Amino acid sequence: MSRGDTPFRPRRVLVIGASYGLLPAIKIAAADHAVTVVGHPSEVALIAQHGASLDFGEGRVLRPPLGDTALSFTTPGEVDPSGYEIAFLAIQEPQARSPEIASLLKRIGGVMPIASLMNMPPPPFLDRIPSLPPAIRAGVYGAAEVWAALPAERMTLASPDPQVFRPDPARPGDLRVTLASNFKFAPFARPEDQEILAQIARDASRVEAVWGRVPVHLLAKGSVFAPLAKWPMLITGNCRCLTPDGSAMSIRDAVGRDPEQSRRIYDALCKALLAIGAPPAALVPFDAYRRAAEQLVRPSSLARALASGAREVERYDLLALGLLRETGAAPEMIEALRRISAMISERLDQNRAALQP
Repeated sequence: MSRGDTPFRPRRVLVIGASYGLLPAIKIAAADHAVTVVGHPSEVALIAQHGASLDFGEGRVLRPPLGDTALSFTTPGEVDPSGYEIAFLAIQEPQARSPEIASLLKRIGGVMPIASLMNMPPPPFLDRIPSLPPAIRAGVYGAAEVWAALPAERMTLASPDPQVFRPDPARPGDLRVTLASNFKFAPFARPEDQEILAQIARDASRVEAVWGRVPVHLLAKGSVFAPLAKWPMLITGNCRCLTPDGSAMSIRDAVGRDPEQSRRIYDALCKALLAIGAPPAALVPFDAYRRAAEQLVRPSSLARALASGAREVERYDLLALGLLRETGAAPEMIEALRRISAMISERLDQNRAALQP
């Protein structure tokens, strides 16, 4: 089998996370690579029963075949790392502390390259950006000891990312895509790892259905700073979905209710990223982000989790706050982020207290 003038070599791909991870998993499987998705036993059972699909709207649905040679599912303890060439990481950072995921990450660390899709950048990836002040990480990561086992040279990260949700909890394999943007990966440090990612990206981007080319491409030629372009978006939109009364508003409303303040927060974080060496081309202008946010009519996963009583969430707000402080941002912008972080911390404290006997 060949793709153009290049002989096709199917890759053996592991995707850790059966929720958001289904998005790249289905796309990569549709490109004829063998993809195994790791999830909770209950998720795996339901997906095996009902199948998996990506719904892009307007009747555009992608359903890959299920089976050992296409898209298969397993649980963390059943993974044999020797059977895979690359892993895509699609979990929430606090999940890495669970014994099952922690054990899996330690088993694959150093064995294969890991491409993270997390909002919270894994510390090994941040190690690849020497100009990023190390002080911003203090006390931020819930699974610091787990990340320490993963080598920096085999880790990369993607940003910005598409937006999806599960319309029916009883069918966890079905995802609806609400913003079909692309995954933009920083390059791996090792050429042989980058070659695997680049091939998968090329193949997945060529996938076509009967209704046309399938959206959501994997782009593997970004700057090492490209994933940090997500930080202004996360703070301006995702974090501000949480309201003072603990409820959650949509990302569209969080950005649009006070667009000038949104612009100030967004631009302050872009300026901080430029101060540590991010090239302007790696960042997304506020106006482009605001147009994209108009399509995001659901609250962020962070706000939904906090409103639902979560006791642990990804604290990328603290990373961003530390970056502003370390790069000498204007005091009013530091205070604006401090208030955002304080609201998140207060809600976490309330959620934890509610479960106390």
